[in-house]
Amino acid sequence: MQPRTLLFVVLVAGLVTATGAVTAAPQADSATKTVETTSDTAVSGQTTPANYTRLYIEDQYRNLELKPGESDTVTVTVENGEDEAVTLSPRVATPPTPGQQVVDPSWVSIAPDETTLDADESREIEIDVSVPSDAEIGQYGGMIAFTDETVRYPGRPPQPVHSARVSVDVWQEPTVRIESDTHVYTQLKARGSYTREITVRNTGDEAVPVTPQLSTEDRRRHYPGQRETLDRSWISFDAPSEIAPESTETVEITVAPPADADRGDYSAQVDLGIKDPTRRDDNSYWQEVDLNIQLWTPPEEPFETGFRVSEATTNVSLTLSTHNRPQGDDARPPTDFDVTFVAPDGREVDAERVRVRSSGHVSLGAERRPRMQSSRDETYAAEGGQQQFTYRLDAPQAGQWSVRVMPENTMAFEYDITRNERP
Repeated sequence: MQPRTLLFVVLVAGLVTATGAVTAAPQADSATKTVETTSDTAVSGQTTPANYTRLYIEDQYRNLELKPGESDTVTVTVENGEDEAVTLSPRVATPPTPGQQVVDPSWVSIAPDETTLDADESREIEIDVSVPSDAEIGQYGGMIAFTDETVRYPGRPPQPVHSARVSVDVWQEPTVRIESDTHVYTQLKARGSYTREITVRNTGDEAVPVTPQLSTEDRRRHYPGQRETLDRSWISFDAPSEIAPESTETVEITVAPPADADRGDYSAQVDLGIKDPTRRDDNSYWQEVDLNIQLWTPPEEPFETGFRVSEATTNVSLTLSTHNRPQGDDARPPTDFDVTFVAPDGREVDAERVRVRSSGHVSLGAERRPRMQSSRDETYAAEGGQQQFTYRLDAPQAGQWSVRVMPENTMAFEYDITRNERP
């Protein structure tokens, strides 16, 4: 799916309630509704009653995508709840939603531009929005007022009583795309380093700048399990200053923690600093990279645990299981174990490995990420795996044994000791 900004056209009847709120849909047992609104001079809580025409405006929630030069039409149904005729003269009104640019009235045409509704009559009003070809990318807003009736609140301009709110997002097809997975989850040994390559393609007709930087605020863990921000000194970038038109470049992000770094979970967010001329300036999430690193320290001594062997035991099997995050095309040293059994008399016995088992999980419904693919067939999404290493000790001497396990290239494992006994 191509990234894009959606247009939401939200048509809301009346006004949002506030102090002394007004509604465009009064109770059905009265021709007009008397409400109390705070006037612009009554800032101390004084109110004045006002009567408003009873019109029912159907709420509309539409998803609409408009590029410069495109147009589309939405329909709003207005019903007259009065017992006499009411004249409608729809027009573009201001102000729009705060924070939005104002929809230029020249973009909007309304049909009919004036009409009379008999008592209990309803009519469809067509609102056509035509975005000019030279319009700037961005979000625009305004209101469609159906009558001249307004309400005023302290500190705010007059608001139309009978209205539909219109919000328009103007977008263009992106010319810069990130072709790599931007969600990074990996395990890293202290004193080691990890590099992720992010491929960026520019299909536009002008060069775009690239200025990667760490954008996450520094934070510390305040409770177990919370991720800590990667230290800025651990991260380095190798990137071009710009990407030429119709070309592809690679941005390298390298994480290299020092030898004395504390083990644990770390995260950071990298802003690649890419400016796509077809995207809004406040739309940068598409080129942000999430880094999630689990830092661990290789052991200097083996893990050791004991187990008892009875006279009936014919053999002992030890199964070691590892769960590693998928790495895709990243080079990963193979996981291995150095296993030694220790007899009751202290004698060391080298374990015999008799089986290696690999397993994984494949989904036909999960999101497919480039780094998680084990096959060129895009139907399948590989979501990780497990390895099992089985060691056997035949005809063990009865008594208290122990086993020593030195892991290689894995930061976690499970063990299972099985004693097979004769009947």
